[in-house]
Amino acid sequence: MNDSERIKEIIKKGSIDSKEECYLLYEAGIFGNKAITWNSFQEILDSGWKGKVCMRGRRSQIERGKVVYNVNLNDVPKIIERFRSEGIFENYIGFNQSMPDEHLLIQGEIMRTWLGLSLWYTTKKEPMNGALKNESLYAEGLRAKLLLEGNMCPSSYSDLEALFELFPNSAIEFSSYNINVGNIPNRNTVIWEVRNY
Repeated sequence: MNDSERIKEIIKKGSIDSKEECYLLYEAGIFGNKAITWNSFQEILDSGWKGKVCMRGRRSQIERGKVVYNVNLNDVPKIIERFRSEGIFENYIGFNQSMPDEHLLIQGEIMRTWLGLSLWYTTKKEPMNGALKNESLYAEGLRAKLLLEGNMCPSSYSDLEALFELFPNSAIEFSSYNINVGNIPNRNTVIWEVRNY
């Protein structure tokens, strides 16, 4: 089964049951707006990108916490070598643009429950994993909806609703900023993950 057929099957079942499925849909653009991504250091160089990048393991066998944030381009080869010394080769590393954390409004994870929307979030202006450890807030129902609508631009909120139509029982991980971000114009929110695992 090719990637296109696999994507159709995942959408048809309405759930994303593994990290591998999540990455397949993420890289195909199914989740909508995302950080600009590259598959290799050479791709970054070829793109003309001059900003900082994040580096993370992008396969299910690599632990979630293995992320290096805000890497200057001239430091990327050293970090690739460090990953390699840990048994993680470059084809297992994902690269994305460093996000403008100083412009963060809200980030976290939203899902639907029998109570309505359930939002676990933070307003800390730092990468999500650390931010949620330092500030972990919770809202549900109308309060969660109002927080999202108040921090997402209308296009980004519509994108979120469309994702819930495709994956009604999934958790959706997002970050919203007070400026436009990502690979789709006029969006202030990027979607990092949609999952049922």
